[in-house]
Amino acid sequence: MSDQGSADLAPRVEYYDVDRFWNDLPAVVGHETRRGPGEPDEWWTFYLKRVYCTPPRKRALVIGCGNGWVERHLADIDVAEHFDAFDVDPAYVAACEQERGDRPISYFESDFRSFVATEKYDLIVNHAAMHHAQYLYRLTDQLAKALTPDGIFVHWEYVGPDRNQYADGHVAHMEAVNRAMPERFHSSSRLRPFLSAAITGDPTEAVHASEIVRAIEQYFSVLERHDIGGGLAYQMLWNNIAEFEDPADEEATEVLAALLDQDARETDDGTVPVLFSFIVAGHRPDAGASLTARFDRLIREPAREALARRMKNLYLGQITRWVRRHHLWDPRRWTRKGRMRHPITN
Repeated sequence: MSDQGSADLAPRVEYYDVDRFWNDLPAVVGHETRRGPGEPDEWWTFYLKRVYCTPPRKRALVIGCGNGWVERHLADIDVAEHFDAFDVDPAYVAACEQERGDRPISYFESDFRSFVATEKYDLIVNHAAMHHAQYLYRLTDQLAKALTPDGIFVHWEYVGPDRNQYADGHVAHMEAVNRAMPERFHSSSRLRPFLSAAITGDPTEAVHASEIVRAIEQYFSVLERHDIGGGLAYQMLWNNIAEFEDPADEEATEVLAALLDQDARETDDGTVPVLFSFIVAGHRPDAGASLTARFDRLIREPAREALARRMKNLYLGQITRWVRRHHLWDPRRWTRKGRMRHPITN
């Protein structure tokens, strides 16, 4: 393994306070590096440094920086000479200031809806942040304006179904794979989260994730894309990693390896949707100029968000899919008094 490219050197991050995710497991991090760009043992940040940022970029922007580990790590490996980073949460920004040390990083508070590009950047980094953007096309337009002609926009992002509302066939497939594993490895969590839980917990979580690639392609020129996958393993390992953590447990090692191999195969053949991708995009001279892009940003998005505000963060498309899933259009679901014959559990 290389000194700096090893999956073992991938930053270990606690994304949330309670939930435990698939990439808390070293084997999953290794799987991600093999599915990602560069060498099989090279984490994406070191690939970014080697291929796009040697010599270092002049000025970088990290969007939705959270606790700040991304820009600190990128500063430590000299990806850029200076970093700007922002987050909507003032507590995060204050904590980032505390942890910055002498690194060349400047922080400011902003949400995605109000962000306005006032500087030019030859590197913009999105690490699992854009899936929180409700005004996705407006944000992408601002970022396109901020990117220099020789700049790059780098993504490591969830691009799967909005609010993790997986299709019925996808859920049924995950359930079948879950049942086929030895019982101690079964996930006891729902393999499709309650839509109501997503809205009450964080209404921006994966809110328009399925449109991220569309937005990128409208405003940037895609230079490379690597589909990491996750259509099986991500949800099945959510809060279900304890049985896989002992490296001496041969059965767990074999079951996890088989699950990740199946995830890769079924991502590539389209059996399951792509949930995570690594994308590098460059400047596009006609960014957002197409009629489709202008319609998305100026008409469809404002109308969609205005309607969602009136409907308590529910979107018309999500409601339609929910109604179809539960056959609420079918009169057999209802009594003559308008009461539902069978309760809805999701």
